[in-house]
Amino acid sequence: MDGNIMEGKAFWSWLHEPNISSNPEWSLRIVPSEIEQQRFKKAGYKMQMEQIDNKDFGLSFLIRRKVKHMDDVLERPLLFDKDKKKLELFEKLPNGSNVMVKYNEWESVLPNNKPIKGIDLIAVMLLDKTPSLF
Repeated sequence: MDGNIMEGKAFWSWLHEPNISSNPEWSLRIVPSEIEQQRFKKAGYKMQMEQIDNKDFGLSFLIRRKVKHMDDVLERPLLFDKDKKKLELFEKLPNGSNVMVKYNEWESVLPNNKPIKGIDLIAVMLLDKTPSLF
């Protein structure tokens, strides 16, 4: 499985269930290293400032995987703990969680010749202690 790998802090994750507020998708916002933040900003991705304890932390961008239909669990991004064991989440990751993500960047052209691009989420490794069930 090809893809790029990046470490950073996760914010506003939807990895325990898909976000169905508009188009269903698995997603998270990630604040990578400053070099990666500048690379993605220069490439034209929409960036947003994230905060921890009411202090600016860094620029994040959205990584997502669209849900083709609600019964297809196989579309879920792969989730692992820091020991590379499969992980199942039952709630959102806390904002600021340390993660490593595997992703693919893609570009396409709409029928009106407008270019679009995005980032497809393949897998997430939680680098922090695994949340407990109880």
